[in-house]
Amino acid sequence: MSGFTPFDAVEDLEEVLRGVAGEQVEAFEQEILEAERIFVTGLGRTGLMARGFAMRLMHLGRRVFHVGDVITPAIHEGDLLIICSRTGRSRVLGHYVSIARRANARVAVVTGNAKSSVAKSADTVLAVDDRPGLKAGKAAGRRSHPLGSLFEQALLVVLDQVVLSLMEHLALTEEDLAQIHTTFE
Repeated sequence: MSGFTPFDAVEDLEEVLRGVAGEQVEAFEQEILEAERIFVTGLGRTGLMARGFAMRLMHLGRRVFHVGDVITPAIHEGDLLIICSRTGRSRVLGHYVSIARRANARVAVVTGNAKSSVAKSADTVLAVDDRPGLKAGKAAGRRSHPLGSLFEQALLVVLDQVVLSLMEHLALTEEDLAQIHTTFE
């Protein structure tokens, strides 16, 4: 066995989270607060984190849609497109940015690569760079996190913290959010 422990993963995650800039988080939160409607997207496992974030935004009372769902309306001026992408290289996501731009909507990108084409085309970038954690894991002789797992873990934590911050700003409690949560049980 490798001697790897879950605490090794926590150390890598902590390193990535310490690299997230507070001013970028605040700018991202401001975009969300100012948007009339919010459209969230991402691909693969990162897309699953994005969907979870869209759900939490809905719990905050925001009008939010997941790009690609059959009930998603057209994006318009005053709306915000949030793209979650580790690499920022996907042509599909670039196409979504083009659509948002034609509609005069704002674009926020949460990414591990702030120099990517998708990030460069955004109004706001929230960088969650998982490369320091990957380097730390390799330097310590540990296994690296496969295929973006460290980014996805950090993305979930960062977006949950954004929700907590927005809850505070909007003076919402967990009970308020529970009132909006699904009741089809």
